[in-house]
Amino acid sequence: MQLSFVTNGTLNQVLEENLQKINGSDIVVFGFNGLGLVSYKKELSGETEYFHDLAMASKQLSSVIICGCDTDTYGQFRHSAVISDNGKILGVSDMAHSIDESEFVSGGNFRVYDTKAGKIGIIVAEDLFFPESARVLTLCDADIIICLFKKIEGFMPQIMIRAGAFSNGVPMALCAKNYACISDIRGKVVLSSSSEIVKTKLSVEKDYHLISSRRRGLYKDFNSGY
Repeated sequence: MQLSFVTNGTLNQVLEENLQKINGSDIVVFGFNGLGLVSYKKELSGETEYFHDLAMASKQLSSVIICGCDTDTYGQFRHSAVISDNGKILGVSDMAHSIDESEFVSGGNFRVYDTKAGKIGIIVAEDLFFPESARVLTLCDADIIICLFKKIEGFMPQIMIRAGAFSNGVPMALCAKNYACISDIRGKVVLSSSSEIVKTKLSVEKDYHLISSRRRGLYKDFNSGY
Protein backbone atom coordinates (compact mmCIF):
# COMPACT_ATOMS: atom_id res chain seq x y z
CA MET A 1 0.00 0.00 0.00
CA GLN A 2 1.35 3.41 -1.02
CA LEU A 3 0.52 6.26 1.35
CA SER A 4 1.16 10.00 1.13
CA PHE A 5 0.83 12.42 4.04
CA VAL A 6 0.44 16.16 3.46
CA THR A 7 1.30 17.96 6.69
CA ASN A 8 1.27 21.48 5.28
CA GLY A 9 -0.54 23.20 2.43
CA THR A 10 -4.15 23.11 1.32
CA LEU A 11 -5.70 20.52 -0.97
CA ASN A 12 -5.81 22.86 -3.96
CA GLN A 13 -2.27 24.15 -3.37
CA VAL A 14 -0.87 20.63 -3.41
CA LEU A 15 -2.85 19.69 -6.52
CA GLU A 16 -1.50 22.77 -8.33
CA GLU A 17 2.10 22.74 -7.10
CA ASN A 18 3.03 19.24 -5.93
CA LEU A 19 0.75 16.85 -7.77
CA GLN A 20 3.65 14.66 -8.85
CA LYS A 21 4.67 14.08 -5.23
CA ILE A 22 1.38 12.41 -4.30
CA ASN A 23 0.51 10.87 -7.66
CA GLY A 24 0.32 7.07 -7.61
CA SER A 25 -0.66 6.85 -3.94
CA ASP A 26 -3.37 4.45 -2.80
CA ILE A 27 -4.23 6.75 0.11
CA VAL A 28 -3.50 10.47 0.47
CA VAL A 29 -3.95 11.98 3.93
CA PHE A 30 -4.19 15.70 4.65
CA GLY A 31 -4.16 17.17 8.13
CA PHE A 32 -6.55 19.94 9.13
CA ASN A 33 -4.62 22.23 6.78
CA GLY A 34 -6.27 20.50 3.82
CA LEU A 35 -9.70 22.14 3.84
CA GLY A 36 -9.70 24.51 6.81
CA LEU A 37 -13.19 25.54 7.97
CA VAL A 38 -16.11 24.12 6.00
CA SER A 39 -19.59 25.59 6.38
CA TYR A 40 -22.36 23.13 5.53
CA LYS A 41 -24.66 26.07 4.81
CA LYS A 42 -22.27 27.44 2.19
CA GLU A 43 -21.61 23.99 0.76
CA LEU A 44 -25.32 23.30 0.31
CA SER A 45 -25.94 26.70 -1.30
CA GLY A 46 -23.03 26.29 -3.71
CA GLU A 47 -21.12 29.24 -2.28
CA THR A 48 -18.18 26.93 -1.58
CA GLU A 49 -17.22 23.58 -3.16
CA TYR A 50 -14.73 22.04 -0.75
CA PHE A 51 -16.29 18.59 -0.82
CA HIS A 52 -16.68 18.71 -4.61
CA ASP A 53 -12.99 19.59 -4.98
CA LEU A 54 -12.04 16.73 -2.70
CA ALA A 55 -14.16 14.23 -4.61
CA MET A 56 -12.76 15.36 -7.96
CA ALA A 57 -9.22 15.15 -6.61
CA SER A 58 -9.77 11.52 -5.60
CA LYS A 59 -11.03 10.76 -9.10
CA GLN A 60 -8.14 12.60 -10.74
CA LEU A 61 -5.54 10.78 -8.64
CA SER A 62 -7.47 7.49 -8.56
CA SER A 63 -6.75 7.48 -4.84
CA VAL A 64 -8.57 7.48 -1.54
CA ILE A 65 -8.23 10.95 -0.03
CA ILE A 66 -8.78 11.70 3.65
CA CYS A 67 -8.81 15.31 4.74
CA GLY A 68 -9.18 16.92 8.15
CA CYS A 69 -11.33 20.02 8.57
CA ASP A 70 -13.43 21.99 11.02
CA THR A 71 -17.11 21.91 10.14
CA ASP A 72 -19.73 24.55 10.88
CA THR A 73 -23.24 23.11 11.08
CA TYR A 74 -25.27 26.29 11.39
CA GLY A 75 -23.26 27.50 14.37
CA GLN A 76 -22.26 24.11 15.78
CA PHE A 77 -18.53 23.60 15.29
CA ARG A 78 -16.89 20.16 15.12
CA HIS A 79 -13.51 18.69 14.33
CA SER A 80 -14.09 16.39 11.37
CA ALA A 81 -12.50 14.31 8.63
CA VAL A 82 -13.84 13.79 5.11
CA ILE A 83 -13.04 10.71 3.02
CA SER A 84 -13.48 10.37 -0.74
CA ASP A 85 -12.88 7.50 -3.14
CA ASN A 86 -12.96 7.57 -6.94
CA GLY A 87 -14.91 10.81 -7.22
CA LYS A 88 -17.37 10.06 -4.42
CA ILE A 89 -17.58 11.40 -0.87
CA LEU A 90 -17.95 8.32 1.33
CA GLY A 91 -18.70 10.24 4.49
CA VAL A 92 -17.65 12.63 7.22
CA SER A 93 -16.37 11.43 10.59
CA ASP A 94 -16.60 13.83 13.55
CA MET A 95 -14.68 13.85 16.80
CA ALA A 96 -16.89 11.82 19.15
CA HIS A 97 -15.67 13.34 22.42
CA SER A 98 -15.99 16.94 23.60
CA ILE A 99 -13.12 17.77 25.94
CA ASP A 100 -13.26 20.38 28.72
CA GLU A 101 -14.97 23.61 27.64
CA SER A 102 -14.07 23.60 23.97
CA GLU A 103 -16.24 25.46 21.48
CA PHE A 104 -16.11 22.30 19.37
CA VAL A 105 -18.91 19.88 20.22
CA SER A 106 -18.97 16.11 19.86
CA GLY A 107 -20.28 14.57 16.66
CA GLY A 108 -21.25 11.24 15.17
CA ASN A 109 -20.11 7.71 15.91
CA PHE A 110 -16.98 5.94 14.71
CA ARG A 111 -16.98 4.40 11.26
CA VAL A 112 -14.86 2.11 9.10
CA TYR A 113 -14.96 2.98 5.39
CA ASP A 114 -14.77 0.19 2.81
CA THR A 115 -12.56 1.59 0.02
CA LYS A 116 -10.62 0.20 -2.91
CA ALA A 117 -7.49 0.62 -0.76
CA GLY A 118 -8.98 -1.49 2.04
CA LYS A 119 -11.07 -0.93 5.15
CA ILE A 120 -10.03 2.36 6.73
CA GLY A 121 -10.96 3.41 10.25
CA ILE A 122 -10.74 7.12 11.04
CA ILE A 123 -10.00 8.78 14.37
CA VAL A 124 -10.46 12.53 14.62
CA ALA A 125 -8.23 14.68 16.82
CA GLU A 126 -8.43 14.07 20.60
CA ASP A 127 -10.50 10.91 20.14
CA LEU A 128 -7.02 9.37 19.88
CA PHE A 129 -6.63 9.79 23.65
CA PHE A 130 -9.51 7.38 24.33
CA PRO A 131 -8.39 3.73 23.88
CA GLU A 132 -11.92 2.64 22.99
CA SER A 133 -11.69 4.65 19.74
CA ALA A 134 -9.10 2.33 18.19
CA ARG A 135 -10.73 -0.69 19.83
CA VAL A 136 -14.13 -0.03 18.24
CA LEU A 137 -12.63 0.48 14.79
CA THR A 138 -10.60 -2.72 15.15
CA LEU A 139 -13.71 -4.69 16.09
CA CYS A 140 -15.30 -3.29 12.93
CA ASP A 141 -12.50 -5.00 10.94
CA ALA A 142 -10.38 -1.97 9.97
CA ASP A 143 -7.24 -2.86 7.99
CA ILE A 144 -5.61 0.40 9.02
CA ILE A 145 -6.59 3.21 11.39
CA ILE A 146 -5.74 6.78 10.43
CA CYS A 147 -5.88 9.69 12.86
CA LEU A 148 -6.20 13.31 11.74
CA PHE A 149 -4.78 15.62 14.40
CA LYS A 150 -4.48 19.40 14.70
CA LYS A 151 -1.03 20.09 16.11
CA ILE A 152 1.32 17.81 18.00
CA GLU A 153 2.35 19.06 21.43
CA GLY A 154 4.36 16.58 23.47
CA PHE A 155 4.73 12.83 22.99
CA MET A 156 1.25 11.62 23.95
CA PRO A 157 -0.20 11.35 20.38
CA GLN A 158 2.68 9.15 19.24
CA ILE A 159 2.43 7.07 22.41
CA MET A 160 -1.28 6.48 21.80
CA ILE A 161 -0.67 5.55 18.16
CA ARG A 162 1.91 2.97 19.18
CA ALA A 163 -0.14 1.61 22.05
CA GLY A 164 -3.29 1.39 19.93
CA ALA A 165 -1.51 -0.43 17.11
CA PHE A 166 0.13 -2.89 19.50
CA SER A 167 -2.89 -3.63 21.69
CA ASN A 168 -5.34 -3.99 18.79
CA GLY A 169 -3.10 -5.62 16.20
CA VAL A 170 -3.84 -3.04 13.48
CA PRO A 171 -1.34 -0.54 12.01
CA MET A 172 -2.10 3.08 12.90
CA ALA A 173 -1.06 6.32 11.22
CA LEU A 174 -1.24 9.96 12.26
CA CYS A 175 -1.20 13.14 10.19
CA ALA A 176 -0.95 16.56 11.85
CA LYS A 177 0.52 19.98 11.18
CA ASN A 178 4.16 19.44 10.18
CA TYR A 179 4.20 15.84 11.39
CA ALA A 180 3.29 12.34 10.22
CA CYS A 181 3.96 8.93 11.71
CA ILE A 182 3.03 5.26 11.36
CA SER A 183 3.20 2.48 13.94
CA ASP A 184 3.15 -1.20 13.01
CA ILE A 185 1.31 -3.86 15.01
CA ARG A 186 4.35 -4.40 17.25
CA GLY A 187 4.18 -0.78 18.41
CA LYS A 188 7.27 0.13 16.40
CA VAL A 189 7.40 3.53 14.70
CA VAL A 190 8.09 2.74 11.04
CA LEU A 191 7.70 6.35 9.87
CA SER A 192 8.22 9.67 11.62
CA SER A 193 8.64 12.82 9.55
CA SER A 194 8.17 16.58 9.68
CA SER A 195 8.34 17.03 5.90
CA GLU A 196 5.48 18.85 4.16
CA ILE A 197 4.78 15.83 1.95
CA VAL A 198 5.75 12.30 2.97
CA LYS A 199 5.36 9.29 0.69
CA THR A 200 5.88 5.76 1.95
CA LYS A 201 4.96 2.12 1.44
CA LEU A 202 3.21 0.09 4.11
CA SER A 203 2.63 -3.65 4.14
CA VAL A 204 -0.66 -4.05 5.94
CA GLU A 205 -0.57 -6.83 8.50
CA LYS A 206 -3.01 -7.61 11.28
CA ASP A 207 -2.84 -9.64 14.44
CA TYR A 208 -5.32 -10.53 17.14
CA HIS A 209 -4.20 -10.90 20.72
CA LEU A 210 -6.02 -13.48 22.81
CA ILE A 211 -6.72 -11.82 26.14
CA SER A 212 -7.74 -13.58 29.31
CA SER A 213 -8.47 -12.05 32.71
CA ARG A 214 -8.58 -13.49 36.19
CA ARG A 215 -12.19 -14.30 37.03
CA ARG A 216 -11.91 -15.19 40.71
CA GLY A 217 -12.16 -12.50 43.31
CA LEU A 218 -12.50 -8.87 42.27
CA TYR A 219 -13.18 -8.98 38.54
CA LYS A 220 -14.36 -6.58 35.88
CA ASP A 221 -15.35 -7.75 32.41
CA PHE A 222 -12.64 -6.72 29.92
CA ASN A 223 -15.20 -5.42 27.42
CA SER A 224 -17.32 -3.52 29.93
CA GLY A 225 -15.68 -0.23 29.03
CA TYR A 226 -16.34 -0.53 25.27
